[in-house]
Amino acid sequence: MRTRKPYRLDRITAAATDAFIRYGYGRARIHRVAESAGVGPGTIYLYVQDKEALFELALLRALESPAVAHLSLPYRKTEPGPLRKLIDFSLHQIAHFPQLWVAAQRREVGVDGLEEYHGILLELIAWLRRYRTAVLLAERNRLDWPELDEQFQRNIWSDVHRRLTAHLGVRMRAGQLAPIGDPATVARFTLDALVAFLVTGPVGGAPGDPPGGDDFLADLAGSPVLGSGHRLPFPTQAR
Repeated sequence: MRTRKPYRLDRITAAATDAFIRYGYGRARIHRVAESAGVGPGTIYLYVQDKEALFELALLRALESPAVAHLSLPYRKTEPGPLRKLIDFSLHQIAHFPQLWVAAQRREVGVDGLEEYHGILLELIAWLRRYRTAVLLAERNRLDWPELDEQFQRNIWSDVHRRLTAHLGVRMRAGQLAPIGDPATVARFTLDALVAFLVTGPVGGAPGDPPGGDDFLADLAGSPVLGSGHRLPFPTQAR
């Protein structure tokens, strides 16, 4: 009997996650995953049923799903219907933005609108850093897993966009944020900018992060409505 060592599953899953993000599901190859994980190709199948099960496992781990906390190996893929429900449940569990939720429902203006919005942006940045891998798996594999991208849109992005639009509309009308245009358009720009900075772009928590870290990114993404009076102008580059 060939033994299954837990640390090997971690290495295989990490290698597979990298391959699915780097090459996409269709071009990811088991032999590349095995080579990156330091195991033989046959060893992969001691831990997962097939490539589809490997992608599912990588995704659920990125979503921090308790469904994959204690596994029977080899991990077997879930039927399409139950898998949709499992992913929806996992996305619902991580869609936690308390500052945004409270702000979107608040109608009084007796708070500092600039600081409130800055805090919301920091909350979104922290979420994107934490779940960057899951977002990338959905983004890079939308051709092979189109429903996964739709589930992210339905469970995460649409709700965040709706709440952010509502909050911006109230604060713009109150004069606490710069009324530069349609709140829905501003909310979309802000979300797209944050995803570009932290997920699909070159930043993503790497050593090349701009000066000032998350505060700087929040100011940069929110600059259209925060205005130059809020921690701006930006830090100057060292010469």
